[in-house]
Parts: sequence; structure tokens; C-alpha cells
Amino acid sequence: MKAFKLTEGIFWVGAVDYNPPNFGPCVSKGTTYNSYIILDEKTALIDSVKHGFTQETVSRITDVANPSDIDYVVIGDYRMDHSGSLPFLMKRAKNATIVATKGSKKAVEKYHGGKWNFEIIGDGDFLDLGKRKLLFREFKLNGNDILLTYSKADKILFSGDLFSQHIASCTRFDMDMEKLEFDTLSYFVNYLAPLNKLPDLTGVEFLAPNHGVSWRQNTDKIIERYQSWIKGESKNKATILYSSIWRGTEKMAYDIADGVLSTGTEVEVIHYEMHDPGHILTKLFESKTVVIGCPSLKGGVPPELSKIISLIELTGLKNKYLALFSCYANMASPINHLLKLVSKIDFELIDDPIEVQYAPSEKELALCFELGSRLGEKTKNNKG
Repeated sequence: MKAFKLTEGIFWVGAVDYNPPNFGPCVSKGTTYNSYIILDEKTALIDSVKHGFTQETVSRITDVANPSDIDYVVIGDYRMDHSGSLPFLMKRAKNATIVATKGSKKAVEKYHGGKWNFEIIGDGDFLDLGKRKLLFREFKLNGNDILLTYSKADKILFSGDLFSQHIASCTRFDMDMEKLEFDTLSYFVNYLAPLNKLPDLTGVEFLAPNHGVSWRQNTDKIIERYQSWIKGESKNKATILYSSIWRGTEKMAYDIADGVLSTGTEVEVIHYEMHDPGHILTKLFESKTVVIGCPSLKGGVPPELSKIISLIELTGLKNKYLALFSCYANMASPINHLLKLVSKIDFELIDDPIEVQYAPSEKELALCFELGSRLGEKTKNNKG
């Protein structure tokens, strides 16, 4: 397999996984495990790949260098999708020193049990390769310290999970910003949020993340998108979640959607049992208004919906309008249980829930349309 040249002396030597295991949300498009090799007076490898892809990455390394000539293996991310092949790689890179933070050294030794040479580095430290000096920055992400590596000579930041996408791409560069934006947002929402800030990106022109393609043409644009996502900015859009067996809740969802559309506001209707929760979470993130339809399960809330609401809380989604509705066949409505669940999230409930027993009448569907119309007006007039 061939290495891919990113710029003079720097190559992508990672692996493409078209059918990854379900190790996290939103991997239906596959993923990549990105590893980069820098050829200078000294040779440095930035991260390795997941176990099972060692031969693929070694083949790419061998295309441009002898693995035994690797001087440093920089561990930016110690997790198994980036360090899983390390024991097998180090058998070939016998002279290499592993460059890692104190915390990453502990994790690598615990995961792999290898007896390797380590060079412990911290925030602000440099690694001299000859023509290049690599600057290391520790960055706090979901309570963990990750290591960012910056080559000032190339203006490249090896950015870890930041700016990643879970896609099995046949290209290595950001050729189509429009197609990449949702996948990048999906990664941001499901793996990085809540994120409060970005590191200092002064001088960075090229972003080489852990997963997906590298940003070369649209670097400034994706940084701008990240800044807006960190602020929680969203579209003038309503997303309606529901599930339904006998179509009662579904009919209500569709009439609410018609009401939203009547105001000229964008709306999306999602059957939450038919989609990856990570996909749903991304759709909710980009919406100003969320509408949740709840059928009854033994008088309570279906576990799939409870999971989505828990994920909303864990991800830190907030500052959205919320409306609730239910069509139920039991003697008791699930709305009180649903209200208790959503009280834990920072959404503003803006209307009384609509509750229908057995099946919605024409009059009750008209109430759904009216609710949608109110939501549509409120959504498009919100300047937040």
C-alpha cells in the first residue's frame, strides 16, 4: 500500500476501515485511523492505528521509509483506535523512543504492557527533528489531556480528535466542504461536546486530525464552524422526534410538521427507533426547536427515548425550545414521566403538552397543526 503525501517530507500512513465495529456513535460511513510520518534528519511517527490494521500502516510506512529508521513515535492519543497496533509496530521500529505525556505513558503501559523507551513531554515542550521542531500542546478534552503536535515549518497542526470525521474516505483532503460539514459536526457533537474553547490556532494553515480527511483548502472555514458550534449556534429549524406502532403519534408528528412548514420554517421529522442516536443528537444540535413525541410503554417512556434524553444531558445541549406530545393506549399518559426526564436538560418548554388517548381525532390533529404553527413562528423569529 502507498503512503499519501500531505506536503514535502510529511505523509499519511494510516488505515481506512470501511466496516468498523460499533465502538461509538455515527460510524455507519466507516472511519479512518490517521497516522502521519515526518521525514527529517530524525524520523517521527504521529500516532499508530487500530489493532488489525498494522500491516496496512507498515506497508505505507515502508513505501517512504524503513520502519527501523523511525526515531520517535509520538502518542497524541493513547486510546486503542490509535495505539492498538503499537506492540506490533514497535517490533519493527526497534530503535524508536515513544514520546508521550506522563498520563499517556501510564495508559499505554497499562493497555499494552510493553517495555519501551519513553520520553516524557508536557505542554510547551519541543522535539527537534533537524529542519523541523515539533511543538507540543496539552489540551483538555472531556476531562482527558490529549497532545496536539504543531510543525511550525509546515504550518501543520496534528489536531487529534479536533476537526475529525468518521468517514471511510477515498480522498485525504477536504475537497467538498458541503459534504464534510455534517460529518464534522456529527463528530463534534458526539465525541467532543461540551467543548468550551479551541487551542491557539495562530499560524495554522493545515489541520491533520485523528479521523477522516485533512483540512487544507477550508481550514479557516472549519475553524469558524467550530467557533460557532462551541457557542451553540443553530439553524432556524425544528426537529420532531417520535416513534409509533399504530400511527397515532406519527399522525400527530406529521401535522405538527405541516404547521411548522406553513410558517416557512425548516422542519425535519425523525422516527427515533430507526436512526443512530448519534445521528439524532447531531440533528438536534443544529435545530433551534425540538419536539418530542412519546408513545406509552407500560405507562412510561420507551427506553430508546430515555437514552436520547440522557445523551442530550451528557452532551450539554442547551438553549433550545421544547414541545411535547403523546398518543397512548394505556389508561395513563406517559407525559408526566417524560416531563420528569426533560426537566434535567436545559431546554425551554414553550407550550403545554398535547396528550391524546388511543387515536387523534380531526380536532386533535388541528391542535397539532396549530402547535406546529406557533413553533415555526417562534423558531424563525429567535435571534439567538
